[in-house]
Amino acid sequence: MPQRPKEAMRRAILDAAAEEFAELGFERATLASIASRGGTSIGNLYRYFEGKDQLFHAAIPPDIAREFGTLIQNRVESLGTERDARELGPTHPYELAAGQLFQFVLAHRAKILFLLGRAEATPYAAFAEELVQRLTKLAVAYAVRTYPEAKMTAARRRALVRVYRAYLATMAAILREEPTERALREATAQFSTYHLAGLRAFFDAAERAGENGQ
Repeated sequence: MPQRPKEAMRRAILDAAAEEFAELGFERATLASIASRGGTSIGNLYRYFEGKDQLFHAAIPPDIAREFGTLIQNRVESLGTERDARELGPTHPYELAAGQLFQFVLAHRAKILFLLGRAEATPYAAFAEELVQRLTKLAVAYAVRTYPEAKMTAARRRALVRVYRAYLATMAAILREEPTERALREATAQFSTYHLAGLRAFFDAAERAGENGQ
């Protein structure tokens, strides 16, 4: 069997590691399983990485988490003061930002799935909850500029936190369960439509409550 070029072998190991960490988490993943998934031996894996810690940091680099957070923020902020994202044309900044986010997630599916659901016992353990808080702040800022009469009480802010915890959990499930790009795109679009309609109803209700002094 012809040997793969070194860079191709290294990439295969990194891809296998990201998939293994996404499925099992850092602690349960084993180098033997990663090597097998990557189509090599554990002895050959050690030629590229000294151990699991070094492999982990190479497979899930910090820039992935940073860029993912930035793209999500860009998507929310690009909505501006639009109340119904479903009515926007394909060239609207929101749609362009959504497309960039989807392509990034598609290219780094296993890494994103790890960050959202399997990051315990790693430096990214708080990533998902921090992203929930970030999304909540962005949603409140959107409400302030788009629904000026909305009364964002402490209870409504807590409700948004729960909404975004469920949102990230569902996105992780979609990434885990949908096998193809087409299925992933369809499921993401369906869930996005549902989520955006729910947020609009949420902010409409908050605005009516504010107008009624509630």
